[in-house]
Amino acid sequence: MRTSSPEPVADLSDPVALARALTPLLAKHAENAERERCASAVVIQALRDAGLFKMMFARRAGGVGHKLITHVETVAELARGCPGTAWAFGLLSGVTGSASAMPPVIRDLVFKRGDELVCSVAGQIGTARATEGGYVVDGSWGYGSGCLHADWALNGIRILDDQGQQNDAGFAFLPLAGPDVAIQDTWHVSGLSASGSNTIVASKAFVPSTLVLRFSALRGSRPLAEMEPRDRWPVEPLFPLGVLSPMLGAAGAMLDIVKANMPARPTIGWQYGKQADSQTFVGQLGEAALEIDSAWLHVRRAVSMIDEAAQSQPLSGYEKARVQADCGYAMRQLRRAGERLMEIAGPGAFALSSPLQRLWRDLSVGSRHTALNTMLSTELYGRALLGQASNLSLLPDIREAA
Repeated sequence: MRTSSPEPVADLSDPVALARALTPLLAKHAENAERERCASAVVIQALRDAGLFKMMFARRAGGVGHKLITHVETVAELARGCPGTAWAFGLLSGVTGSASAMPPVIRDLVFKRGDELVCSVAGQIGTARATEGGYVVDGSWGYGSGCLHADWALNGIRILDDQGQQNDAGFAFLPLAGPDVAIQDTWHVSGLSASGSNTIVASKAFVPSTLVLRFSALRGSRPLAEMEPRDRWPVEPLFPLGVLSPMLGAAGAMLDIVKANMPARPTIGWQYGKQADSQTFVGQLGEAALEIDSAWLHVRRAVSMIDEAAQSQPLSGYEKARVQADCGYAMRQLRRAGERLMEIAGPGAFALSSPLQRLWRDLSVGSRHTALNTMLSTELYGRALLGQASNLSLLPDIREAA
C-alpha cells in the first residue's frame, strides 16, 4: 500500500558539500545552458542523482529538515558554476520542499512517482472560478523559473465569485503536462538564460478543490503539535532570499577568477608588470571582497530571523521589513562588487570566451529582480523606522510588535 509521502531522500546531511562537488559540472555546461536557455539535462540529472532536489523536504515527508541557511549556502555554491542553473534549482527545490510539507491528501496527488518537481510564480495573476468538484483556472504567468524541468506549477490566483468579483486568493497546482496548461517560449534575455524562466499559460484548466490553496483556509491550518521548524517560517521573506542566493555565488565566482588572474595578468599601457603590482587594483579587489562579505553578513542576519527568531514567536511586520531591507541592500553590494571586479579585469573579460562576462550578466540581471529592488527595500525600512505605512503589497503591516 502506497504511503502519503514521497520515497525517503538520499543522504543529505551535507548538501553544501554535494553542491561543491557538482559545481565543476555546472561550469562545464554553463555556456551551452545559456545558449539553449535551459539548464543542461546532464546537470539536472546529476542534481537528481545527488538527491539535492529533495534537500528541503519536510521531515514528515521523509526529509532531513534542514534550516533555511543550508538552502541559501547550497544554491550559492552551485551558482559558482552556473548562476542560471542555480536560480532554477533554488526555486524548484524550495517550492518542491514546500509542497512536501503540505497535508497527505495533497502530497498523494502531487508526488505520485515520488520525484516530481514543482515550480511557482507567486503573483496572483491568474483567476479561478468555482465549478463542480474544483475550479476553472485561467492565466498567464511570466518568469516561471525552472518550469522546463517541473511537473507542476504552484501559481498565484485570484478566486472570483459568480459575478466575477474577487472573494479570496491563493495558489493552484497546475499539471504542466495537462492538456489545458502550456509553456510559452518567452525567455529571451541577456542574463540568467539558463534559468529557463518562460511563461506558463492555463486556459480553462480544471483543478480539483484539493489542489487549490485558499488563503482564507490556510491560516492556522496545522496543529501546533505537528509543526516542524519550517512551518514557522514567515512567507514574505522567503522569495527575496531565494532569488538572492544565486547572486551570492555569482559574485563569489567572479572574485575567485579575478583574484587568480591578477598575479599574472598584464596591465597594457601602464607601468606595472602585472595587475597585482598596482595597489589601486589590489585595493579594489579588497573592496569587492568586503562588499561580498557585507552581503553575506546581511543575508545571514536575515536568515537567522527565520531559522532562529521565528521559532520562538512570529516575526513582527517591522522585523520582516528589516529582512526585506537586508536582502535589497545585500543585492546592491553584490552588484557593486561585480562592477568593481569587471573594472579590474578589463576589456578582455567581456570576450565571449571569458566566463566573467557571463557571470557579470547573470549578476546584473538577477540583482535587478523586483523583489530585491534596493531603493524600494530601503524605503520600506525607513518607513518602518518612522512608523509610516508600508510600500510593499505583500507586507501591509510594518509596525513593531507591541
